[in-house]
Amino acid sequence: MSPHRAPPPASSTAPGTSAQEPQGLLHKYRELLKKHAALVRKLGEHARRQGITFKLSRWALETSDSALAVLNASSVVLANNRWHALGRLRGPWRREEDGEERMALRDVGQAEAAAVLGRPEGVASVARYRQAREPHPRVLEVRAERVTGHMQGQVLVLVRDITEQARAEAELVNARATLLEREKVRALGELAAGIAHDLHSTLDAMRLRLQLLQREVPPTPRSQQHLDALMRVVADAEARVERLQDFSRRKPGSVLEPVQLADVVRDAVDIVRGGIEHQSRQGGHSLRLDVALPEGLPHVTGSAMELRYVVINLIINARDAMLQGGVIRVRAFKAGKLVRLTVEDEGTGIPQEHLENIFKPFFTTKGDKGTGLGLSMAHGVVTQAGGTLTAANRPEGGAVFTLTFPALKAASARGGTR
Repeated sequence: MSPHRAPPPASSTAPGTSAQEPQGLLHKYRELLKKHAALVRKLGEHARRQGITFKLSRWALETSDSALAVLNASSVVLANNRWHALGRLRGPWRREEDGEERMALRDVGQAEAAAVLGRPEGVASVARYRQAREPHPRVLEVRAERVTGHMQGQVLVLVRDITEQARAEAELVNARATLLEREKVRALGELAAGIAHDLHSTLDAMRLRLQLLQREVPPTPRSQQHLDALMRVVADAEARVERLQDFSRRKPGSVLEPVQLADVVRDAVDIVRGGIEHQSRQGGHSLRLDVALPEGLPHVTGSAMELRYVVINLIINARDAMLQGGVIRVRAFKAGKLVRLTVEDEGTGIPQEHLENIFKPFFTTKGDKGTGLGLSMAHGVVTQAGGTLTAANRPEGGAVFTLTFPALKAASARGGTR
């Protein structure tokens, strides 16, 4: 028997395969690794850009002059630094459209968000809020718009501080109003020339009739007093008409001279007293004048005729404000180097919001019964004389008008015009 032989070693390559195949698989694996590395690099670059974009966006939001917040129906979800800064401003905030007040910016945002959520989708709101009870209030413009998409049910609120813009708009409105007033004054000047001529003729006829009446009818002491008062009224009216003619021709005002204010007040009171007593009898309400004028009051600079007109105007205004009767008090007194005259009434007073406008031309609280020129012209007369005219409300009720003039020294009063 032949000896047993070991079988030949098996081949490492399976039948039908090539020795190059493992090399191909390795190559493909390496290619996949390269693509994977490239994809990782691409994703890393994209993430880096996204991070930069996020940082830039956050920087832009945090450094913006506009306050930005996202709110839902009950709270602030997200807000930038500007929102928090404006939120520290003192309220309350008053909505200009309806006067509703909110205590803080958060309350303002919640109110506007609730309003937007109650409207059809796509309808935004823009409102202005002004700080209430502040001497120099801030003004905010609040824009609210519903957020769509996955943040549905939330509202984006943008708040801008437009204080300077609002101030510029107010100045523009005032400038337009001033131009309108100038146009009215110009038109008044054109009318004045024609009206003044007719009035002057009428007053001439009245003065002549009064003079004839004084000559032909022996007056009693009482009637003589009335005739003298009427002559002063006609003389004052003629002087006013001449001033109206001067105004229409743009001539300078009357010459100022030393005036005894007590005499001016006495003449004015004599002229209006009869009309006040008559109105008191007609209306059934007690209406009287209480005048206190000290002796030796210093002279002031002014026009006696024009200052008489001012006092008459103030007394008549006081009478008109006292529909239920009362006392009109006229007081003159020396205060240091000044002479003051006050006209007080017990009427309804002046609404607080009207005090700053009461001396402006064409501003009136009497409706169709007033021209808005009486107090304006009175203020001009007093200012031209170097004095001041102010208005205020009395704590007891009613209004008080105060005329203040520099007192003249005795030498200046004797020497004539200062």
